[in-house]
Amino acid sequence: MEPDGANGEIMTLAEVAEYLQLAERTVLRMAQRGDIPAAKVASQWRFMRSLIREWLVGQMQAFPARAITPTGDLKDPLLPLREILHPELMTFDLEPGPKESILRQLLAPLLKTGFAKDTNLLLSGLLDRERMMTTAVGHGIAIPHPRRLMPGMFPEPAVALGICPKGTDFGAIDDQLVHIFFLSCATREEIHLRLMANLSLLTRREDMVASLRNCTSAEQVVALVSERDK
Repeated sequence: MEPDGANGEIMTLAEVAEYLQLAERTVLRMAQRGDIPAAKVASQWRFMRSLIREWLVGQMQAFPARAITPTGDLKDPLLPLREILHPELMTFDLEPGPKESILRQLLAPLLKTGFAKDTNLLLSGLLDRERMMTTAVGHGIAIPHPRRLMPGMFPEPAVALGICPKGTDFGAIDDQLVHIFFLSCATREEIHLRLMANLSLLTRREDMVASLRNCTSAEQVVALVSERDK
């Protein structure tokens, strides 16, 4: 569940910092620079929950894919999705339910194939991350990933795909039901950042999102992402 402060529309600096999982001094600097919607009332910074959510959605959509590579090398290519979306890790019939239920369904192929060394530990890490803040980034997409990197959990980088045709409440930052889940299976922090960057770019393509929602086979998914990678 997302941090909800005092459950009101007006949030304090501390509540916003907890909501965004940032240090208070970081949020303070952002407010002072005008980087985040805020107003000063009687020498205290105040924030509107709805505006913070809208701002966060905008930040997700503007994710600077190539700017986050550790080397800063703009020529360093992103990982092609067609190479890391493994057909054997895809699920096309996720049933709506609580977050833990969805994540267990998403992890089922990793357990069956042995791709994850310890699915119980992985589930715990995924739930820890969700308790910090939802990984549902809007537009019907969620990108679950562990709160911390888990060395040795995966034999190679991959993305597990899950599709929930009916849609499910995953606490999305735009309040929309989530239909598409991309589980990041990263072996290194750098790989995780590249996976997130590539998947973030995908969320900007409404046509791609709509097409993925209608996929019922790995072949359809591979064909879509191969065309997108071109």
